[in-house]
Amino acid sequence: MASNRSSVPAQPVSGRKPKAEAPAWPLPLPSRAELAGAFSQALDLAEGAQPGHAARVCYIALNLAEAIELEGGERSVVYYAALFHDAGAGAASTELCRILNLSEDALFGAEPGKSPQQLAMEVAPANATAVVEALHTHPARGAQVARELGFSARVQSAIGAHHERWDGHGYPRANKGARTSLAARLVAAGDLIESLIAVEPNPLNARRTIVAALAEFSGSALDPELARVARDLVRSDRFWLGLHHDLLPQELPERFAAGEEQERLPADLEAFAKVFAALADAKGEHTQEHATRVAEVADALAGALRFEPQRRELLRTAALLHDIGLMGVPARTIAKPDILSLTEMEAMRKHPSYSQMVLEGLPGLEDVARWAGAHHERPDGRGYPEMLDNESLPLEARILALADTYVALMSARPYRKALSHEDAQQVLLGGAGTQLDQKLVQVLCALSEPTSSRSAPRSARTR
Repeated sequence: MASNRSSVPAQPVSGRKPKAEAPAWPLPLPSRAELAGAFSQALDLAEGAQPGHAARVCYIALNLAEAIELEGGERSVVYYAALFHDAGAGAASTELCRILNLSEDALFGAEPGKSPQQLAMEVAPANATAVVEALHTHPARGAQVARELGFSARVQSAIGAHHERWDGHGYPRANKGARTSLAARLVAAGDLIESLIAVEPNPLNARRTIVAALAEFSGSALDPELARVARDLVRSDRFWLGLHHDLLPQELPERFAAGEEQERLPADLEAFAKVFAALADAKGEHTQEHATRVAEVADALAGALRFEPQRRELLRTAALLHDIGLMGVPARTIAKPDILSLTEMEAMRKHPSYSQMVLEGLPGLEDVARWAGAHHERPDGRGYPEMLDNESLPLEARILALADTYVALMSARPYRKALSHEDAQQVLLGGAGTQLDQKLVQVLCALSEPTSSRSAPRSARTR
């Protein structure tokens, strides 16, 4: 899908040398902690927040956990639940934002302490019930995402309860006091404290007002003991320096994993790639399984080009995740049936840069990030975001561009039916050498249909 991104450095070098017999994956793979840290930034984008929101919530919650001497296993629960506390925001809000022409930020960026009912009456009084329902269901949707990623029941429970309040006026169950798990209370505290800081115009203002704000919420939204600990915490220079560190999402896993052996499994990377590919497809106006079908086409091309197994696996991962940046494009912009305004087009065109930003935080996947970030470049230099020409484009990025275009042509759209394989070939041949790599188009046209079906099932959503 077309879009543009702001310029992102695209020259990362891993420095890792392959062994004589290359494994199926480069080593070391990202750990589960590193995967969670990187992909949490996509979740920030999905709710209209600036990347780093979830990492800051996690940082605050972990600092509180350390201050109360929470044991290591429970800190692990807090780490993952904090990073994925709003994993259900996109799933709960996409349809609503599209129908009501709301921005995700308007829905999830409310002032700290504001109830769903108050927010609903402000942003959509005629549809207040639907807004409240979306807000009430997003914790459960988040727990479902955590389940799909293989996180423990305790992580799922903490995510599902992170909007409960100490006074029993939270949601979804209105649990009171210690009926909510300590992990969930720590995540709730991190979320509220981050929001109190974020609404201030600068960190100095936040530091001046935060102690009084914590006193105000103690015993209502916050566990009084955690509020007391937090008041001590925010008086520390070290806390503020860490909170505003530019590389916080990358540093959190190192701090979390200190002294622990983190497993680095291909199955974890595959699970994250599949789940987030589906989340991106749901946020966009794609037909179902768009990313999976792009991965099929890219893999077929890689096979025809005799890619070695490691390179082929990396390309497949890039194909699954090339559009993860669509999670940062407002649903109402994606759904707009008319010509986009310049502002809307700029927002749409940022998605490759968002994809690259999320992926380049993963050790070993620097190339994957670069390929995904360049999947809307063109051989004639008229693509975006950097207007690279064919000589400057990695072969893998050119493969992604071709696979993405082919799958789009083979998929139904509101304004046309899905094309047949033969008709899609003719369109590809017409763009060969300008929009698409000419030699790769010839390779694809020489293959029998490189997808498992002629056309993916049409999305139930309409523009």
